[in-house]
Amino acid sequence: MRPVLLRCLFCLMLPALAVGAARAGGLRLLTEDYPPFNMALPNGQVGGLSTDIVRELFQRAKRPYTIQLQPWIRAFNTTILENNTCVYSTTRTDNREHQFKWVGPLLENPWVLYAGPSSPKVGLDLESVRRYKIGGYNGDAVAQYLIARGFNVELTPTDDLNARKLMAGRIDFWATGKYLGNYLTKKEKLPQLRPVLVFNTAFMYLACNPHVDNQLIFQLNSVLQGMQQDGSMSRIAHAYLAP
Repeated sequence: MRPVLLRCLFCLMLPALAVGAARAGGLRLLTEDYPPFNMALPNGQVGGLSTDIVRELFQRAKRPYTIQLQPWIRAFNTTILENNTCVYSTTRTDNREHQFKWVGPLLENPWVLYAGPSSPKVGLDLESVRRYKIGGYNGDAVAQYLIARGFNVELTPTDDLNARKLMAGRIDFWATGKYLGNYLTKKEKLPQLRPVLVFNTAFMYLACNPHVDNQLIFQLNSVLQGMQQDGSMSRIAHAYLAP
């Protein structure tokens, strides 16, 4: 009887041991190539505005972590399915609210509509482009926002493809984040593409699997609030977003 009892007690301890091991190994942070917020650097590391904020956050919290770059859909779904995992920079929406535990906001992200050389002339509101074809990319909150409102959105695997499609006249407009759009048009050397409308402003977060410890989420949010108050986040943002 005693060996059986010991085995039962050991089985009951396994979940606690797993949690302890996960805490000891730190959080696994996933992100996509979404400059200037998160991006691959020439040295093979992950950098960018959000990444610098996240690194500073975990350094101050004295919590171990790893960062890995993945395609957005894969990073997003992995975080939903795997304990001890978070994904950034994630737009906090009503549909996503109960899928994650949230740390943030890390920053705000205005959403803009870009026009190209052959784009039709439209008014100053989103409704004026309802009948036109708009470029977006898979899993992106900007595209999901428009699709949910009945707009004609054509999706691509990555957002840089939309800049090229708009330049070639294969879509009428391109919906994207203001800072990503600015980065991509400069990178692709496409000065003919221009933002014509800001139609929403979203906030981006570190989104964690629901099983991540509540105390850790509380600590990270508290440390992040301190970074906001002492001006650290503004200083980091200025290095990337200053004209």
